[in-house]
Amino acid sequence: MGNDNHEIHDEFPYSRAHVLKNFERYSSNELRFYSRKRNFDLGSPHKDVSKLSPYLRRRLLSENEVLKVALREHTPSSLEKFIQEIFWRTYWRGWLERRPNVYQDYLNSKNEADFSGKTGIKCFDHWTEELIETGYLHNHARMWYASIWIFTLRKSWFSGANFFKDHLLDWCPASNTLGWRWVAGLQTRGKIYSAKADNIKLFTNNRFFPKGELNESPGFDDDIWKTYESASDISYENRTFPTYEDIGLVINKNDLTLNHYLSEKQIKFEGCIFHDPEYQNSKSASVRKFECGLIDQLCLELKNFHFCQSKKALTDWAKSKKLKCLIFPFETVGNKYFMDNSFISELRSRDIEPIFYMRDWDRYAFPHASKGFFPFKKNISDLLAQNNII
Repeated sequence: MGNDNHEIHDEFPYSRAHVLKNFERYSSNELRFYSRKRNFDLGSPHKDVSKLSPYLRRRLLSENEVLKVALREHTPSSLEKFIQEIFWRTYWRGWLERRPNVYQDYLNSKNEADFSGKTGIKCFDHWTEELIETGYLHNHARMWYASIWIFTLRKSWFSGANFFKDHLLDWCPASNTLGWRWVAGLQTRGKIYSAKADNIKLFTNNRFFPKGELNESPGFDDDIWKTYESASDISYENRTFPTYEDIGLVINKNDLTLNHYLSEKQIKFEGCIFHDPEYQNSKSASVRKFECGLIDQLCLELKNFHFCQSKKALTDWAKSKKLKCLIFPFETVGNKYFMDNSFISELRSRDIEPIFYMRDWDRYAFPHASKGFFPFKKNISDLLAQNNII
């Protein structure tokens, strides 16, 4: 796939060991200031935030690992905001898992990116360039950007969500879709997020001050409100794998380190690294190079793993190894690829049983994501205990 020295590599390295080392350094030197500094967008390289999201998204590092590193030198109470931010992404995924129609409606919308170049709003144009060039935006800038897109430029929220989808290194179906809906006032009915010039001036440290350029008092169109009923409780039990069974493990960009779990359980398996370069081919060059870099690095590190790029090649490999089951990372709403009826039928026709494994982190947390984040966060201490983090 051609690993190169693209500029993205310095700020977002491909090696898991490198990412972990960077976070350990951040945890020792910067994390204590996170609560105070996290809302300031001072521009690239964004030293006041962890920049772990592209890796947590693909679980090159797991939430458990990150929090265990963070809590080596800090107490849970001193890291309350950081811990909550880790759980926000989990909450969004659990919330969407119970309301898949929200994502389906987004997909059914007029869904092109609707990007029209320069706007004359200096901060907005800067963030557009930063996003396209680096694949990253500070979280506060994402909120301002979405608000300006919807209320000042009067573009649809779903076209903005699609623009982010194509360009963000850390794009997550749940966080992205629900974040844009939140700004638009569609998560909490009519509660919109309005970008204000004074707020942008303060939290960019005077880099930008779009006074008089923004719609700072937008209204909410109640006609676009739609109620989505929550699905029944999420109940998922992972299968117990007998050690004598002929097992294959397929790691992919939904979870790049699921092999660690099976190894810890002393379960023997044949390993496969899967990457379909044609999947989601609307992605930007930066995102595609980042994902290829991660996969290339894994191939270097896991030399005994097979590598393939199509479902047919995967099935042929599994059959050649006489595997009885294939384990895949569980695929949440918006992440379906292998969890497809025709593919599952194809595997079973060849006497291969697919198993979709949900990490305990999600299995414990998702049932609590039935309402808003505030009821959810009351369970954070218990969830940390369940995951043996505290």
